[in-house]
Amino acid sequence: MPPKQKYPPILAKPRDWPIVQLNKTRKAFVQAVIDETVEALLAAHAEEETLRAMLIRTAGLELHRAQKRAWKADPADDVAFWRHWVATLPAQPASALPAILRAIIQRYAREIAGKFRLTHYKIGRHAVIHTLARLLSPVRLQMNQHPRGVQARLRERIHLMGAIDSLRALARIGTVVIVPTHFSHLDSLLMGWAIDALGLPYFIYGAGLNLFNNRFFAYLLNNMGTYKIDRRRKNKPYLTTLKTYSTLALEAGCHSLFYPGGTRSRSGALEQQLKLGLLGTAFTAQQHNYMHQGPAGRKLFVVPVALSYHCVPEAPQLIRSHLAAQGIPQRRQRRRTAFPQKWWNWADNLLAKGSGIVVSIGEPMDLLGNRVDETGNSYDAQGAFIDTYQHFSAPEAGEGSQQHEADARALSQAIVAAYRKANCVLTSHLLAFTAFSLLRQQHAGCSLQALLELPPARLVVPYAQLEATFAQLRARLLQLHSAAQVQLEPVLKEGTDVAAMVQHGLHHLGLYHAQRPLRQNRAGDVTTQDLSTLLYYHNRLQGYDLDQYLF
Repeated sequence: MPPKQKYPPILAKPRDWPIVQLNKTRKAFVQAVIDETVEALLAAHAEEETLRAMLIRTAGLELHRAQKRAWKADPADDVAFWRHWVATLPAQPASALPAILRAIIQRYAREIAGKFRLTHYKIGRHAVIHTLARLLSPVRLQMNQHPRGVQARLRERIHLMGAIDSLRALARIGTVVIVPTHFSHLDSLLMGWAIDALGLPYFIYGAGLNLFNNRFFAYLLNNMGTYKIDRRRKNKPYLTTLKTYSTLALEAGCHSLFYPGGTRSRSGALEQQLKLGLLGTAFTAQQHNYMHQGPAGRKLFVVPVALSYHCVPEAPQLIRSHLAAQGIPQRRQRRRTAFPQKWWNWADNLLAKGSGIVVSIGEPMDLLGNRVDETGNSYDAQGAFIDTYQHFSAPEAGEGSQQHEADARALSQAIVAAYRKANCVLTSHLLAFTAFSLLRQQHAGCSLQALLELPPARLVVPYAQLEATFAQLRARLLQLHSAAQVQLEPVLKEGTDVAAMVQHGLHHLGLYHAQRPLRQNRAGDVTTQDLSTLLYYHNRLQGYDLDQYLF
């Protein structure tokens, strides 16, 4: 893997971080969010009838949520607040409606907004480091409790690769928006550690309000700049407030992290359809920067990141959810292990058998999907310079315009393509793809549902066939790697012994899972204890057209 380099902070003093500077004017910032949101909504609902209808609908939806889908994190007066407006809004005079809207937006903005305190950040950073270290190597951690030793151990297990120098250079001169793939609950811990290890300033991100049901997490997250996202709320006032908050934070230069896939990949495949959602606020922030600062306005950069695991702890549950959504029922599983015990079992397997995680930094781009160099200049596919100031300053590029929507689609497509290029293929991924593909060939007449229902005795791949096909597919991946279309872990890229690569994949694939996706039987052939989970890991290599290279 890449050298375990330590990266010095690009800002020597944390008090110079954008999030720290923003927190100094937090009250004014939240007030600006309120004012801009109210102004935008009043402009969009200039008529009394439309404004009243929006408010009545919002209050009705909120009362239903508060009564039927209440969370601990909800305000104590939630039901009373919304019941009052449901009862009184129809009779309110037109002159009172703007003030009512402001009261609602004020409630939303104060709930969404987070604080940032360096003392709490340091506690959170310490917790992330030791949680990851404990998960990845519990016994080794006991042998070396010194922070430097813990960090060194993490650098051995978590491999940073890709356009690191470009990311660090751009974070010095502009605002960076990191967009990682999303496979596991571990992703946020992992990205928090990676951002710190790369010497970058703190990145803000949105956390689901459900996490704030836990008092400890609520206290910590509330003081680490994390803003809250309540996915139960779909009404326009709330969504507008949330987007305004994100936009103004980006304008203030706060580096941000968004998961454009929206949620963890249920199928195990790299994201293909993105939900730009909050990422779309970067377009508005860029326009405002140019509007207020001219051509020298602070530029925003998008950096895709592909995360690769040999074992995703939630894989069996995720793939079954994916299959159920496709109408493919699954057999009832054995009772699940309790949550804490599940994670410690996974950690013990990682310790006993060894594993690693890859954080692959993709090539940075501007908001139009163009390549950018380390000085922040944009270039199209032919290498011609692109003046983004001229593009974002054009009247037809405003929010809600056809050009804006076209730009968002172009960025989405560029991120999806970047994921494929940054994706680091592990031996376990290639082995899973090979084995599942051969099983489908064996049972070509079966539907996917019928294949998944076959007994284990009929799911056997001769080892010689597996190894030969693995070698054939690896040869194709090497071609793609040479063309910079995919990344490979060193075992696949530099190794010469295909049998050793297969054994490496068998050793690492699904380390945690009680039922292994692949295992060798007494005859040396390969079979599966859980074909659905094997499908999950197989899906990681969708999009590379590897099927045509099967024997």
